[in-house]
Amino acid sequence: MSDDPREKLKSCLLNLDKNGLLQAVQAVVAEANPEAAQDAVDALAEGLQIVGRRFQEGEWFLGELVYTGELAKEAMGQLSPLLKSSGAESKGTVVIGTVAGDLHDLGKNIFGNYAASAGFEIVDLGVGVAVEDFARAAREHQPVALGMSCLLTVCAGSVGKVIEELSRQGLREALKVIIGGAALTEEFAKDVGADAFAPDAVTGTDIIRAWSCE
Repeated sequence: MSDDPREKLKSCLLNLDKNGLLQAVQAVVAEANPEAAQDAVDALAEGLQIVGRRFQEGEWFLGELVYTGELAKEAMGQLSPLLKSSGAESKGTVVIGTVAGDLHDLGKNIFGNYAASAGFEIVDLGVGVAVEDFARAAREHQPVALGMSCLLTVCAGSVGKVIEELSRQGLREALKVIIGGAALTEEFAKDVGADAFAPDAVTGTDIIRAWSCE
């Protein structure tokens, strides 16, 4: 294995080596160097992009995607204090939640982990989120994007209701909306006026990363 800290972090992540990854992260934390911490975060993001390609190409499956997202989340939890102490700027806030009536959170959580590892501040509203709670969070946090997840077809109508409420309150024009989940499609996203549909967490993170650079 390479002695380069960035390559070690990526290698451990891609080999699903939790112990090796956390040891590498702890070595970075021990340096108490914000620049080294940022390098480590960049390495994690590069590793997750490779994970995403493996998933999209069918080389890896949901289990690996979930596990690497959890590993990255744990690593970020240790690195984040160093980044904050350095005054490093976040790429922006992303508000996420599962729509009213739907209590599934796996896809939302994976997306949140990946987006956090890409440098975004995540505000997770949880599951079964009411229309007015999405709108309130959009007004309060002024996010780069608002992400809605929906696994149950019977609850899909809530997505459109949230977008309507954002428009009614004058919040929609300045806010990007991304949606995902088994009950939703790209065509549905267009029909309800969402800005994007994400078939998976990696694609969704790439989309909001592009939005943050606009």
